[in-house]
This record gives sequence, C-alpha cells and structure tokens, in this order.
Amino acid sequence: MLAIVPVRQHLWPDSDITNIRQYLRNPRVNWKSPSLTKKLSICCRKKKPQTKQQVCDRKLIENKSQCGSVGKTALSAIKRANTQKCKEELKEIACKLKNNELVPERLPNYCPRKESIPGSSLGCFHDNNQSRLLSSYGVKLPGLSVQKCVDLCAQSAYNYAGVHNGRECYCGNKLPSLEHLLTGQYCSVPCDGKSSQTCGGVDATEVFDTGVPTRDSAKLQDPIVNGTAKIAFILTLNGRALRQVTRLLRIIYRPHHVYLIHVDARQDFLFRSLLQLELKHPNIRLIRKRHSSIWGGASLLDVLLQSMEQLLQIDSQWQFVFNLSESDFPLRSIESLEAFLAANPGRNFLKSHGRQTRQFIHKQGLDRVFHQCESRMWRLGDRNLPAGIRIDGGSDWVGLTRQLVQYATSSSNNSDPLLRGLKELYRYTLLPAESFFHVLILNSKYCDSYADNNLRMTLWRRSQGCLCQHRHVVDWCGCSPMVFRTSDWTHLTSVMAKSTVFFARKFEAALDQSIMNRLEDQLTNSSLTYPGLDSYWENAYHVSDLTPKTNLALLGVTESLAKHAISLLLQNDVAECTSLRPSRTVAITSYFRHDHYQGDLIHFEVEEKNVLFETLVKPLSKTIHFVDSPRLLSIFQVGSDYDPKELVLRNRLGVLSSRSKPVVIYKWASHVSNTSNLAHLVWFDPDNNVRAVHQVNVTNTSKMNSQQLELEGPLKLGVWIVAFIHDGKRIATTEFFITPQIGDQSLQLGTVYNESHKAWEKYLPDDARSVAARRARASLLNNDTVSFLDKMVAEFYAIQDICYIGHPPNCANSHNHDMQSCLITDWSSFSQDPKSNLL
Repeated sequence: MLAIVPVRQHLWPDSDITNIRQYLRNPRVNWKSPSLTKKLSICCRKKKPQTKQQVCDRKLIENKSQCGSVGKTALSAIKRANTQKCKEELKEIACKLKNNELVPERLPNYCPRKESIPGSSLGCFHDNNQSRLLSSYGVKLPGLSVQKCVDLCAQSAYNYAGVHNGRECYCGNKLPSLEHLLTGQYCSVPCDGKSSQTCGGVDATEVFDTGVPTRDSAKLQDPIVNGTAKIAFILTLNGRALRQVTRLLRIIYRPHHVYLIHVDARQDFLFRSLLQLELKHPNIRLIRKRHSSIWGGASLLDVLLQSMEQLLQIDSQWQFVFNLSESDFPLRSIESLEAFLAANPGRNFLKSHGRQTRQFIHKQGLDRVFHQCESRMWRLGDRNLPAGIRIDGGSDWVGLTRQLVQYATSSSNNSDPLLRGLKELYRYTLLPAESFFHVLILNSKYCDSYADNNLRMTLWRRSQGCLCQHRHVVDWCGCSPMVFRTSDWTHLTSVMAKSTVFFARKFEAALDQSIMNRLEDQLTNSSLTYPGLDSYWENAYHVSDLTPKTNLALLGVTESLAKHAISLLLQNDVAECTSLRPSRTVAITSYFRHDHYQGDLIHFEVEEKNVLFETLVKPLSKTIHFVDSPRLLSIFQVGSDYDPKELVLRNRLGVLSSRSKPVVIYKWASHVSNTSNLAHLVWFDPDNNVRAVHQVNVTNTSKMNSQQLELEGPLKLGVWIVAFIHDGKRIATTEFFITPQIGDQSLQLGTVYNESHKAWEKYLPDDARSVAARRARASLLNNDTVSFLDKMVAEFYAIQDICYIGHPPNCANSHNHDMQSCLITDWSSFSQDPKSNLL
C-alpha cells in the first residue's frame, strides 16, 4: 500500500490531491509534472515491499533522472536503499552511467615501451587455430576494430595485438618470426566493427605493437648494514581489539618514525582509547575526519589518500609510507625493514594478482559500477574501463615512496588527465585500494619503480575465505585471508625463510594469541615472561560509547548478572548491604586464556560512592547428548554472529534478543565416518510449538556446519529448544534464551511450522513437556519482566569470581568476605598486561 503522509494543507492544491488519487488508482499514468513528482517523493513511503510502492519508486526514478529506465541492477539498488539521500545518489550515478558520463573513455599512458610506436602495424603473418602466433589470450569481439583489439591487449599488459578473420583478437608478448610473414593481401577481411579497416584474414593475422612495456618487476637489493630510512605508518583500524593494536604499536614504534591512525567512524571506543597516545608521543597522530571503512568500500581509498596528504604536511623527512591494520603483525624488526628500504630507494612495493588480467578484472568487479552509501557498496551496472591504460591490481597493503605519494595527492596535479581520470574511475569502484596505486604507477612516469612485492604475507584458504560473507555490506562476493593460528607456524616460518616479507596478516588474539607470542619471541631473540602473557582481553561494551548503538538486551543481562554476583558475594544477605546494589554497567570485556574463551568480565558500579566491581561470568552449556557411547556430535551449540570463515560464533556471551538471528553450529565427532543423509534440526519455541524444521546434509562429517533460523518478525521471549534428529533418533538437544528488554513487545506467536508439530513433540526433553513449568514462566514474564530475566540469567550463566576496583567496599569488609583487588587478580582486565602497554 502507498501511505499518504499527513502534510499541511497549503502544500497540496486540490488539483494535486486529485492527481494523487488518480495515481493510486492507476499508477501506470505517465506523469510529466516535476513539481508533482517532487511531492510524490515526500508522500510515497516504503512500509512493506509491496507492488504499488515498487511502481512508485520506478516512476520517481524515471521522472527524476530524465534518462528513462536505468536498468534492473540499479533499480534493485535504489529500491533496497533506506534513506532518500542514498536513493537520490544512486539515481544520479545510474543516470550518468547510462549516458556514458561516469567513466572516461580513454586515458593517457605515460609509460610506453622504448623504441615502440603504439598502434603501429608489424605485418601480416600466417596463423591458424592449431598454433596461434599470439597465444596468451584470445577472444571473439563483435564490432571489432584494430584500435579495440590494441586497447584490449594493452589493458592486459601484452606487447602485441593481432586481428584475425574480421572478428577475432589475440594478444601475446612474443613477436612472430619473420618466416611467417605474408604480403598484405592475405590480411584483407573487413573488420566487423569498422568496414573501412581490415582485420586479418582466414589464415592470417595482422600484428600490431601495443607500446606496453614488458611486465617486469624492479630488481630488489639486499639490505645495507646499518642502513636507515624514515618510515611513515598509516594504521587503518576497525573493531574493538584495543590491546592487539597497542601491542602492534609497541613493537613497531620508534621515535624517529611517524604514525598516523585512522579509526573507523563507527568505533568510538577504539578512537577514544587511542587519543591519549597523542599526549605521550608527538609522532603519533589520530585523524579527526573519519570514514566508515566497510569491506570493499570506496571510502578506504579516500582514507589512504587523505592520510597520505596529511603525512606530507606533518613531516617533511619520511621516505616511505606503509599501511597496516589491527590484524597485522611484524615478522622482522623495524631496523631490518629500514636497512632493506635504504638499499632500495625509489621503489614502490605492491603485490600483483598474478593471474590473467581479464579474469582479474571480472572477479574483482572492476567492470562494474559501485557506489557507497548507508555503509554499503551498491552495484549499479556494468561499465567499460578506460582505453589506453594498463590494468593491474592485487593487494591493498602497499609500501610507497614519498615521490609517488606527492604525485598522487598534490592538488597541482588535478590538470593531469591520467590522475584526474583514475580518481573519477575509482570513486565508483569496489575494493579501489586493491588496484588504484597499481594502475597509477604502471601508467605514469613511475612505472620503472614498481616492485611486485608488498613485503607482506597472507594466508589464503579459498574454500573457507570465499564464502560471500560480506554480502551484508556489499552487492558482491569477495574473499578474505584466514587468521594465522599456531598450526600454521611451519608454513609461516618456511615462507619467511625464502621470501622478503616483513609483515603478515591476519592475526587475531581472540582466536590464537600463541602464534603472536612465538613471533615476538623470535623478534626479540628471547623467551617472553610477561605477566598475563597467555591472557587476552577485548572490550565488548563501554558506557561512554556513542557508537555503535547500545545492545539493550546485552545490557539487561549484564545488569542482572551484576545483581547475581553481589548476591553470591553477600551470601544472599543483600538486605544488610543495600549500598552494594549495582547501579550501572560500566564495561563488558571478553576474556581469553591459552587461546580459549574463559568468559566475560562485567565492570559495574554500585550505590556506594567510588566502589566498583568486576565479575567473571560464563554462559552455561545447555546441550544434552542422548547417545553416550560415544557421542555422535562433538559440537552442538546455538548463538549468533557466526563467522563461516573462522568457524566461530562471534557473540561469545550468547545474549539473544527478539531481533537476533539464531544459528546452530554442529560438528560430528572424529570417530564418525559414515552417516545417512537423514538428519533434521527441529526448532521449538517457548510454548513447544515447532517453528522450523531443517533437513540438513550430514554426508561430510569432518566439517563444521551451521543452520540459521529464518523467521519473519521478532522471536518469542523465553527458552527455545533445538533438537538434532538423525535416523529417527534424538541425538542431542540444546536450549537458548531470548531475553526481554525494556519496551519489548515480542510475545506474539507468529507462524508455526505448517506440518503437525505432534510428530516432532516426542523429541523434546522430558522436562520441557511440563505444562506447569511453561505456564509459570509465561506468568512471570507477563507480570514481572525483571524477575523473569533474573531467573533465566541464573539458569543460563554462572558467576565464576568477583574482585573490587580501588578501595575495598566497607560493607563487604565488615562481613569478612574474602575478595581480592582486581589489580592482583589474574583474570581481571585491571591486572598487568605489559605486552599491550605502549610506554
């Protein structure tokens, strides 16, 4: 339905209201009135994805853009966008794309091959499909012309282009032998796209020089003993891994280098925590103009270029700039990097894709138009890349010279058609930093400085890393490298032994900190003995955060846990110490030891002034295995925020609200090798209604598997059950809790499974079938939400320990409770952690 939003009367003349009513009855009317179109853009609001609203969007697009239909891809993006601002941006770009106003048709190449004349004919040569003279790449091109073939081969960095039989284009780097040379009459077939030209013959190919230099990497020299080079580091940071960031900084920090930090605009905690570094270290700066650096986003290139421009203003002496992230870790000392750079002045360090260029362009999405808004990359359609330039790309982790950075960022170079054209092209490009600097260098006067080595190592397992896990922020399927783990140590050290690499990525202390400890051991040539060496703390919430939006369900659970912790501390004698009633949660921190999650730490205040506590809590396993000799499933767990690449649930505390998307993960035990295909996951809501049944594939018993619950509307509050049924037998069940929060009205039943649930009810645990227990829970939820939450939290979580911050509380001391200061409590986030301290 189209909803008419109430507006003030004077905005709507009677004629307009009549027209709108006619439009609602007949949306196919071809509206021509710009003023009415503008008003319709106010009144037409998307409540549900209904047909009339889609028609409204289409009419608005066609009238607003003045370019007619913009294509299905762009139309889909515009419809899916939420804000009017984003919709308008997408409309404008789609219209420019349709009118060929978005991408330059041709750009100059300032790096021709010496003693070559681009586009010049080298002769007509005998050729056939059994043995092509130019065999590196070939394609049939409708509308073929000589220039079109030369441009195609030059784009892929081939030295020579050949036209054959009017429609075929071939590329290669080896000049044909003169023994195959024919007279020009054999190359007389008209070009398919330009009849005034000839494009080879039936068994003959006319070969042309593209002018592109041979694809060579600049030679690198061995490090100079005691050589030095001043380095600027750009750190582009996201997430909440503060201690991993400060550990990285501690290892790479030197007073004579420069460090510029960009923190994602949505990460208030990390930005606020790192600001204090500016007070202690004049060579560390944080960027104030921050962007949302989503995966693949165009904003990442903006971040890098703006950071480089700021570095040029901050310091006039640095010679190289390297970008790093929170996931990087050094493999060699900074002094060894300095010595290497001193031996290779003027070199730009980038990594190429290492495969056929046409394949790279397609897989990278370079031949598509994207636009970033609403923290998402929207795909709008296909495009042709500019002719005349060589396309390359690979990794967005680079090491660049000061001279190249000055060229790329200087406003005086805006008249340079290559630089200006590339910046326009990459404004609408997915993963722009993965090819912008490659293309700029290879087509500029700096082409001889290109070293095909970005001095980094990454760990790729494409079967896990290419699972389209970024579809929530981009209209594309991309790949990400794996996190290094201790099991990768042999591979890591073998690459270090035979390759020139100074950094590796990705590392994540929350998954495997041990490998980082081993690397630091190797860097320092010593055995680390830090307090808390095997522990890692990562913040999940702080009361001072402005972004991201507060998770009210998480806050409700932690406040209930704080009350529970105080109650246990006082042995349920809370009435004697009313001053210790929790007042608010200050911070939540995930705690890991020996690479395993140990629980979350809740830092909270109480009513007694200047008294704070931290308590260690852990979710309880609610899984029951019904086949004990031995178990068939090694893992059976429900959570949310599943990472299919690293095979972990990122929501470690497991707090689920009515708007969560629960996912069950399961893995067969190692002794299980052959199973039947008949397995079902049955989801029961708190009323024991079957809400979903998933038939799952269990033929591969070695993999971690997952299944998400997809239901329309909010989930019913209370305890849910998932049963794993295999060969008609109940193998295991597990429970999860949908927690209430203030103002939550998620008590409706929704749609139950369309098959009679009686057939599945027999698989419920015996205690779950108790009608009295269910009624008691429902009554408590309806009458006293706080008490209901406290009861459920006590069932699903355990208090492990508690400590105090600052002075011990007076009331607890008077009761002779044995409690330590958090400063000397190993698990506390207030205990010593020298490995992450940047002095």
